[in-house]
Amino acid sequence: MGVDALASELADRVVEIAARVFELDAQGLSMSDSPQTIERWDSLNHLKLITAIESEFSIRLRMQTVLKINDIAALVAAVQSHREE
Repeated sequence: MGVDALASELADRVVEIAARVFELDAQGLSMSDSPQTIERWDSLNHLKLITAIESEFSIRLRMQTVLKINDIAALVAAVQSHREE
């Protein structure tokens, strides 16, 4: 599997998790979706999203990273960055 395929698979998994947390259809989400475009993306669901991501990928994101996640693309980038460490 190539790098692009792995990145795409990672993004798909993150979107699926976000869809579960926000109780939305994954196909309706995009990398640019954020708390401004997803009504259910409030502070509590942000924590639920981070917890679900950490559990799914068996990682722990630093608080400074968590605070910078402002859309789905940033979440994908944070997971990718953590997995490369």
